[in-house]
Order: sequence, then structure tokens, then C-alpha cells
Amino acid sequence: MEEAVILLSREGQTRILGLSLLERLILYGWKAGLKKFWLYSEEDGRARQTVEELRADRRFSPEKMELTVFCPDNKRKVAAERNASSHLLVMEDNLAVHPEFFPSLLASSREPAADLILFNRNGLSSPEHSDCRGVFLAKRERIGELLPPPAGLKSEYPGKGDRQEGSFSTGQVTVDCPFFIRVDSPEAAREAEKLLLETGRKPVDSYITRVFFRPISLKLTRNLINLGLTPNQISLIVLAMELVSVYLILQGTYLKMALGGLLFQLSSIVDCCDGENARLTCRVSRFGTIFDVSADAFLFVTFFTALPLGLHRQFGDQLWLYIGAFGLLSMVAFYLQIIYFARRADIGFHIHPIALEIEASILDPDFQNWADRIASKIAFIYRRDFFTTLAFVLIVLGGAGVLAVMVSGFAFLEAVYFGSWSRRQLKKKSSSQLQPA
Repeated sequence: MEEAVILLSREGQTRILGLSLLERLILYGWKAGLKKFWLYSEEDGRARQTVEELRADRRFSPEKMELTVFCPDNKRKVAAERNASSHLLVMEDNLAVHPEFFPSLLASSREPAADLILFNRNGLSSPEHSDCRGVFLAKRERIGELLPPPAGLKSEYPGKGDRQEGSFSTGQVTVDCPFFIRVDSPEAAREAEKLLLETGRKPVDSYITRVFFRPISLKLTRNLINLGLTPNQISLIVLAMELVSVYLILQGTYLKMALGGLLFQLSSIVDCCDGENARLTCRVSRFGTIFDVSADAFLFVTFFTALPLGLHRQFGDQLWLYIGAFGLLSMVAFYLQIIYFARRADIGFHIHPIALEIEASILDPDFQNWADRIASKIAFIYRRDFFTTLAFVLIVLGGAGVLAVMVSGFAFLEAVYFGSWSRRQLKKKSSSQLQPA
């Protein structure tokens, strides 16, 4: 099933977190595998105008998806395009659903022989108590009998009106969806915004991010989206914050270094917002991913290189310059190895999974020496949320020198271990590919 008919309403234009309900439904459906969307309205010209408005946004470009008007002239065309006994997804546009709703729906529907297939959520057995009103599957050959919809279709399940009773066979399937809301009131819109905002989280968040960063960043993200800021614009704000923090660290006085550490910490919280914004507004892009990862690496290196320079400026001891140079070389060696491994392992610029893979590799018999066991236990210290928090705390407590020595030492150990781990990992991947199936 790759097509959907969307019944347009005034409520579907309600904007929540940067997208109208209609836009979000289409983008979530497209991401799940739907390729063609028929827009239907009882108002003359409404569907055609909506298609034109959507086309003005490149997220709805013809290269990505097909948007077309469902009108009486093409009802026969819809039925004849493919097997008439196959099903079309039909849904109202005033729904707020979890991003996993469409994958779950498409995986759950087995296209039984019934004319109409109704959906129950999370095992609810009766349509009268189901939360999934407003979404159903209909046979292509019968779609013309449903549209225009009979009175009450938008508040009742198909199959209950006089027109359908006895003429449409019905079936039911169950979908697993965290939430499904019909947005028909201000209260429902507020509840939908609250639940949708939570979907900006990542399932792999570490403890610090999950408990401390996300509650703050999600509130910031809601306001930044309402201001119209894009993920890339937020990334530029984070970059500016981090550059200012580097400048303050270079000054060498306690007060300015403490302010620099605070700004470094705050930039880490705001850095969560660009990803949240991208997920919530469906603006995830390869450029944004590359820019975010590259900026993080650049600022990590510059901040912890500026730290010993600031200490040299404060105390005048040449030792801090040697410590800084050693740490800089170690960090550069590490990132060069990261780039090499990412290219060889064909993971692109998504380097975050590497840390997770190192943590999980202890379960692999080929990665169980003493260094692997230690690395799997302390891999979390290289996550951004941990080292920015540690940096801020140590600088405020007057331990900037301790921090500089720790960073230099751990950067060296990180580079050495990752060199060993990546060689073994690439060798194992190569060996697995050469083995016969």
C-alpha cells in the first residue's frame, strides 16, 4: 500500500510546532513509505489550492512524493490504476499522531478481503472504544461510494451509517501507537503539542541529556520553532555561543574562564535543539547532519586547545603549552581515525553510533580483552553532555588545570584505543563479507 486519500477540513490547517496537521500527516506518511496522496474536499477548488500551497515547500516536492486532487472525474482512474481489490488508506486531516503510527499501521494491515478495514489502537477490541476513528482502509473499487462522505463520517466509523450498513463488509486490525488525537478543540491542540514535543527526544539519550538537558531544550525548541528558526540557523547560534566560550577561555582569568565554561555548557543544551527542531518539523538533511557533526568536532578541539592557552596566559608556565600541544595532536589523530573508519565502514557522517558500538562490543567474543572491558565502561565520558558538564564544574571549582591534564591524557588514550578497536572492527567486517553465504 503506497497511496492515501486525505479528507480536508478546516481543522487540518491548525499549526502545531511549525507544521499544520495536514503537513505533518503527509510527511509522516511519506517517511513510512507512502508515495502518493490524494487530497479530497467537498469545497470547490479547495483541494487544488491546497496542493499548490504544499508544492511551494520543497519538503513536498514532486521528486519526493506525488500530490494530486481527488475529484469525481478521477474516481474511476483511482479504481483502475491498480488491482481494484487492493486498499487505499483514507484519513481525515485533523489528526495528530505519533511518528511511529504509520509504520505500525502499514505493518499491521494485511489487507483482508473486507471492503473497509478499521483500526483499533493497542488491542482495544471495539470500534466504539477505539482511538483510531478517522483512519481506515477502503477497497479501491468502492472508494467512489464513500466520497463524498455521508453525513457523520467525520464523527463515526464507516459502516455504521444507513448508506453503508449491509453494503460494506468490514474487518479490523490492531495498531500499536503511543498516541492518536483528533484535534477538534483548543484543549486537544495543547495536548497534541505536548505529546508531539516529546517525540523530539532521541531513544539513545544518555542519562544527563535525558534527565537534565532535554526538559530544558524541548521548551527552547518549542519557542524557537514558533519564532520560525530552522535547524541550521540554530546550529549557527550554537557555533556562535561556542566561539564566544573559546574566546573567554583564552582570556585566562578565573571569572572569564568560568563564564566560558558556563557558555560551553549552555551551548551543549541548545545544541539539542537543532536535532529536535529537525525531527519535529521533518527537516532532517544530510547537510545539517554534516554541519552539526563537523561543528561539534571543531569546537571540541578548539575549546580544549584554548584551555591550556588560557592557563599559560594566567600562570605564564610553558608546561601548559606542551600539555595543549600534546592534547591537540591526540585529538587530531583521533578524528582522522574516525573519518577513516567512517569511510571504510560506510557509515557516512553518523559517527554517534560508534560510541554505542564500542559500548556494546564487549558482548562480542572478539572484543573482550582488558582494554575493551575498560572502554565499554567509560565510553560515556566522551559524550558531549558529560564532558561539557564536567568542564563547567571543574572550571567553576578552580580545577581548570586538572581539566586540561585530564583532557590531554584521555584524548591520547582515546586515540590509541580507537586505532586498535577500529582495525579489529574493519578486519572483522571484511572477514564477514568474504565468508560464503
